[in-house]
Amino acid sequence: MIDARAWTRAALVGSLWGALELSVGSVLHLSRIPLSGMVMSAIGLACLLTLRRLSPVPGVCLVAGAVALVVKVFGIGGLFPGPLIGIGAEALLVELAVTALPRGAAAAMAAGALVFLWGPVQKIAMVRIVAGQDAIDAAIVLGGRAAAAAGLGGVAAGWVVGAAVAALVTVGGIAGWSAWRLGGRVAGRLGVER
Repeated sequence: MIDARAWTRAALVGSLWGALELSVGSVLHLSRIPLSGMVMSAIGLACLLTLRRLSPVPGVCLVAGAVALVVKVFGIGGLFPGPLIGIGAEALLVELAVTALPRGAAAAMAAGALVFLWGPVQKIAMVRIVAGQDAIDAAIVLGGRAAAAAGLGGVAAGWVVGAAVAALVTVGGIAGWSAWRLGGRVAGRLGVER
């Protein structure tokens, strides 16, 4: 007999994640709150890593991501590429990290770092696709002027990018670790800790 609990949990967590994307994500987006994408990434991490802690089955995060995508598409009534790509990429990155690395907090921290790094990469790629290379060049010039106005004109761009990457990896790692601990508490309450 096949145990379908892992896939049932994936459908439930994916539905919850999709509903949170529709409700909380929409409010944050419409409120124009800074770093709202990072908040939504942390919510997605909490859903996916809790699911993986409850059901350590390869592919379970991908199923939850697919369910969240379906909920998001039917909830907003259309195909808006930004959020859909973000949800799909987050599910894939978490699945890759927790499958490739030994199970535990280290894999969750790596998943968090990957997810938090994905946000800026997706944003840059979308700007490049929609607005072209001229928009990227203009953003680089504006960034240089902003750095000069802040007294950082002599700092090389590589250092600024490196500092941003280090900050994202650190915050993402902390979010992944926190999500893993949350998943442990949920698993303990449900009596399914492995």
